[in-house]
Amino acid sequence: MPLLFRPSPFRSSCSTRKLSRLFFQLPPSCRSFHASPRPQSVVLVAHDALTSLHSFTGLPWAYTLPLFALTLRTTLILPISIYQRRVSQRQASLVPIIQAWSQSLRHETMREVGHLGPVVAQSTLIRKLRKKRSEIYGRWGCGLWKNYLGLVQVPVFLVTMEALRTMAGAHQGWWNMITASWSRDVGAATEAALTAEGLTGAALIPVESSFATEGALWFPNLLLADPQLLLPFMLSGAILLNLFGHKPVPLGKWQTRLRRSMGIVALAVGPIMMHVPSALVLYWVSSSLLAYGQSLLLEILMPIKKPITPCNPKRPMRSGLGLPEEVAP
Repeated sequence: MPLLFRPSPFRSSCSTRKLSRLFFQLPPSCRSFHASPRPQSVVLVAHDALTSLHSFTGLPWAYTLPLFALTLRTTLILPISIYQRRVSQRQASLVPIIQAWSQSLRHETMREVGHLGPVVAQSTLIRKLRKKRSEIYGRWGCGLWKNYLGLVQVPVFLVTMEALRTMAGAHQGWWNMITASWSRDVGAATEAALTAEGLTGAALIPVESSFATEGALWFPNLLLADPQLLLPFMLSGAILLNLFGHKPVPLGKWQTRLRRSMGIVALAVGPIMMHVPSALVLYWVSSSLLAYGQSLLLEILMPIKKPITPCNPKRPMRSGLGLPEEVAP
């Protein structure tokens, strides 16, 4: 009877371990990878653009930052704003067509759901008007979603501010940068940023030491907060100017509430940014003032005409019931 040969478990495990090691071993031509910080490619692009403009112009950083804001607004934001303005002009020109449809939709709504009461009739009429308005705007290439194209500037602004935050040596993040200044000296934080300790937080973007000497006027050091506290409150004023400095236009209830809430936030921005490096506040003030000037320029060169309104009938009809309103004597 032939003997069956059974390999020992220890020998099989050793051979399996050697085989797996040989299987997963990379050839010498392949490069091994290890854990490393994720590269911040978008922030690096903003940093390279800032330093390139500074080197090309030879201006101090106090003038380079407003110039960079002007360059961004001219090349990226202005074309989008012009297109959005044309969309608003086309929407205003279509208001008479929408108002003409409202009369037909009102009679249609009263025939369908008028017997269900004024609440149901009003909600049905509003839904039909919104649907017809979206249909007309889409046919003429001025959909409502194009009114929000201006939000494209928000990520551009945030990326630039993130690059400036790192260049100013504030590597602890936005929230810690705002709150930590209340508990420790700003000068000590700046000295740490100018040394090698400041490079440990962001190895990809080093601290821009020339910020300390290329300020202007009452803020000679852009790495420190504004000693006179003028820039933070100028920022609040610039934001309020963007909110309430335009021609008054009729707003809805929720739009009015949102606008007032943004005004309260604008008032709080100044005290919050009191301990932030001057480089960031200077860029924000410049961007806000340029945004206001750009909007004023568009209002002058591309005005939105007042839409034609229908004549008021002698006996106005209620939108919900279709009955004549009581006219006061």
